[in-house]
Amino acid sequence: MPREERIIQRLILVYAADSGLTSAMIDSARKLLRRKGCSLCAITHGLAGERAEWTAFCATLGVPIDVHHRDDMPADVADLAGAALPCVLARVDGALEPLLGPDVLDRIDGGVAELETRLLTHAAMRGLALPRSDAAGAPRG
Repeated sequence: MPREERIIQRLILVYAADSGLTSAMIDSARKLLRRKGCSLCAITHGLAGERAEWTAFCATLGVPIDVHHRDDMPADVADLAGAALPCVLARVDGALEPLLGPDVLDRIDGGVAELETRLLTHAAMRGLALPRSDAAGAPRG
C-alpha cells in the first residue's frame, strides 16, 4: 500500500550570505564579476533585487516561505542546516526536514524553473508534497 504524502506547511530558505545591505551589495558585486557567491541568491535575486520569476513562483506554492541568512537563522534551523548552506528546508507536522542542500543548489543553472523541478522531486522522494496539485498552483481538494 502506498504511503500517504505528508503536506509541507512552510518552506525555509537559508542563504549562504549574511543579512543586511552591505552583504547584498557584496553579492551584487560578485554577480557582476561572475564570481562564485550564494547559488540560492543567484536563483532568487538579480542585481536589482528579487527576480519577478521567483516572486511569481512563490505565489503558486500555497505555503509561507521564511527566508534566513547564515547570520540570522533560528536555532532549530541552524541545528539542521549547520554549515551546509545554502539550503531549503520544509516544516512538516512541526518538524524540519531537509529538501535541498548546497550540493543540489550549486548545480542548478536553469533558474527558478529548475529549482521548482528539483524542489518537487526531492519533496516527493521524501513522501512530501506542497498543498497544490499542479504547476499553476491550483489547490488540492
